Amino acid sequence: MPGQVRHARRTFSILSVPAAIIGRMHQFDEGFEPPEDCVLWCRNRTYDIHVLDDDALVDLDWWNRHLHEAEHDIRLRGRNYDGKVVEHGQATVLRNDLRLGSDLIEARHNGLGLLFLCAAWRSGHTRRRGARRFPDLSNRFVADGVQRYAGAMGAIDELIRLKRLPDYDYTTGTGWPALPNVGVALTTVLAWALDIRAAGGRVQLLDQHGVSTLIHQGWLEDPAVSGFTRRRYDRYLELLHHWATVGDTSPELVERWLVERWHARVVEARSGASAEPMLF
Repeated sequence: MPGQVRHARRTFSILSVPAAIIGRMHQFDEGFEPPEDCVLWCRNRTYDIHVLDDDALVDLDWWNRHLHEAEHDIRLRGRNYDGKVVEHGQATVLRNDLRLGSDLIEARHNGLGLLFLCAAWRSGHTRRRGARRFPDLSNRFVADGVQRYAGAMGAIDELIRLKRLPDYDYTTGTGWPALPNVGVALTTVLAWALDIRAAGGRVQLLDQHGVSTLIHQGWLEDPAVSGFTRRRYDRYLELLHHWATVGDTSPELVERWLVERWHARVVEARSGASAEPMLF
């Protein structure tokens, strides 16, 4: 994989999904099983390489310039091809770098720094649907002397403290963290990096390309990720966990297959040649 670097990583255990999660699947999802290609692809991949070492190329100068202009006390770093931490130019960020206390974040508020590292990783990923866009988290209506980013920092602190997504009581809130101008897809990257729980398991990334593959496979849902409610997202999580259980793999690898499969279909359409041998 281009730009892949190796270094010490945390150890993750792949936990089986409780039967209760599978038993309460949405009625439209009953009988919707993973394709054989998905199961074979996941079983022939490893969590360390294909999830933790999943890399993106990040323009550090662009991100750090925008962070400075927005008056954030944050600076992002990356890695060169040898895994050494660098501060300028094009650099690699691994999914394993997306965690509190990462060597690639220098910030007064670690959670806010992690959010921007997640944004940089997602926007630099060649397979995912994420344009390079700087999230504006400021609240311009705060009283004098109040930090413009206090609301976003408070929402991140609550995620870290509770280790779960907020409850989705629609009389009081949406169930998504109060992160202005972040969007659902980036929120799920941050939540995964923080090891947040929802629908009985760890949250998973929500990417438009992955959801498009699910729709193409026959999933009966609205395809627009930007409009995902918490209930719809929980249904999506339950489906990923179910497919992972059936395939004896991890939800992260299932989600990665969904994204890769969409990319392969795009390559097939552009080149006229089958992309399946590269994947399966």
